[in-house]
Amino acid sequence: MERSKFDIDLQYGQAGEKWLTWLGTDQAKVEVKTERDTWATTGNAVFEFRCRGHKSGIAVTSSDYWVHVFKLGEVTTMALVLPTEDLKDYLRAVYERPETYGCRITAGGDDNASEVILVPIANLWQITCRTLPFVTRKVTNG
Repeated sequence: MERSKFDIDLQYGQAGEKWLTWLGTDQAKVEVKTERDTWATTGNAVFEFRCRGHKSGIAVTSSDYWVHVFKLGEVTTMALVLPTEDLKDYLRAVYERPETYGCRITAGGDDNASEVILVPIANLWQITCRTLPFVTRKVTNG
């Protein structure tokens, strides 16, 4: 293996580790939503936006990042870290035309008192690449 390539890859990996460590500090505003069991049979992630007639959940968070954790029983099987503003933009578009995105708006939560958007987990990549296949967002370093 070429040593200079290893050094670049190592630095890139260390930068990722530093970012992940930052997420765990009080300097980062992170909202964590944990899905239990049902996601594995429905294939959907649930995003609450209203409860008992008031904005809630994703609609009111001021976090920098939204972490969506998927558990089966007590085992965490997957977690997605999404920039909150990108997630909100995506869900606003879904709200306008849910069928276009293969999503559904329905009642949910305790006593079905919440309004939620059901998003197929397989579609969550669209949050970061939401204009594909027409335009690919540029990724920049720094």
